[in-house]
Amino acid sequence: MDFSTNQWHGYVGGNTPYGLWVDGPLHPWRDANGTPTFITGHSEGYRYNVLSDWHNGHTWTNWNAGRHWNSPRDTVEGHYANRHWIVSPFARGSLVVGLTHHEFYQSSTTIGGVKGFNSHAHGFNTRWVNGIGYVRSTNDGQAWTVPNPGDFGQNHHNVRCVLIPEPWSYQSIDTAYGFLHPSNIVQEGNYYYAFIEVRNLPGNTTLLDNGFTIIRTSNLDASVGWQFYNNANQWETVNHQYYQGNIAPQQPKIFFKVAGYNPYTMYDQNGRMAQSIRYHVPTQKWVLFGYTGLQTPGFCYCVSDTLANPQFEANGHRLVSLAGGGATNEYHSNHYISVFDPNSQDQNYKTILGDSAVVITADEGVRYKIGTIRIT
Repeated sequence: MDFSTNQWHGYVGGNTPYGLWVDGPLHPWRDANGTPTFITGHSEGYRYNVLSDWHNGHTWTNWNAGRHWNSPRDTVEGHYANRHWIVSPFARGSLVVGLTHHEFYQSSTTIGGVKGFNSHAHGFNTRWVNGIGYVRSTNDGQAWTVPNPGDFGQNHHNVRCVLIPEPWSYQSIDTAYGFLHPSNIVQEGNYYYAFIEVRNLPGNTTLLDNGFTIIRTSNLDASVGWQFYNNANQWETVNHQYYQGNIAPQQPKIFFKVAGYNPYTMYDQNGRMAQSIRYHVPTQKWVLFGYTGLQTPGFCYCVSDTLANPQFEANGHRLVSLAGGGATNEYHSNHYISVFDPNSQDQNYKTILGDSAVVITADEGVRYKIGTIRIT
């Protein structure tokens, strides 16, 4: 499905992307009426219904012909309300909760009357801080809200965050760091789980540690109370009076960690290995799909019997063969990968029921491409 000629696809200030853009994985859910639906991943989101055919984008319809999410555009760092990509919707009836990819730029600008863009005053995409936000909708994703601010100290209204990044002023290093690109949310037992890309600054260097981490909560109706898996292989509750990662006391475990990552000269390393998590019913395993920049073609998966005691690293990862179709450049780090089974009866497509699944990739910010994989 190509959005480049859509009326909602456009720019502000002449060449800054704004509106209907494809800048995140497509994670579907079924609305309260059972209709397959999704919201486009960008700081301006549009909800689409898939009434008949996932393989024919011409049949996908923009629900109510308009925008369903517009970021608050608050440029105060500690408010965590600048640009949110709704990436991880999880529905229960008409109530939809989502994790967001949040971006704050220490040097920002206003373009075409819209605040909060990266000014590039200190170099391309530097002084860029990423966190994981929280949003909810009570009407099937027609409208979304962020939590009201609650100041926990340091002028950081971080109740809006699930994982809180280190403020830029702590190390003042010119790079893009923090927590990015949440996966879809799934339930195992009494907990709801999601995966997060980590770009960690270990201190006194512009080079990052890159990989992914796993978070969970037993109360999906709150942004506070989430837990992360730590380096002692234990679950630890997020301390909302501070931040996580970098040089903080709280350190989420980085799975498949790669040190020395430079985001300006290298493809993303292993951070995007965790874009889509599904439960494969025939083998009774969780399968995590994503991308590694360390091997070609990059499209990969890893498995674990449980999320409560994740074994992805112990089991290793494997590449997905493209022998049946697809090109390597469809799976490089600037693209996003979603894998799901349209036949799953779960409202959030938790399960893959058989030996095949749909793969949707985001291409060059303007279109979705669709294919299938066979699970052998």
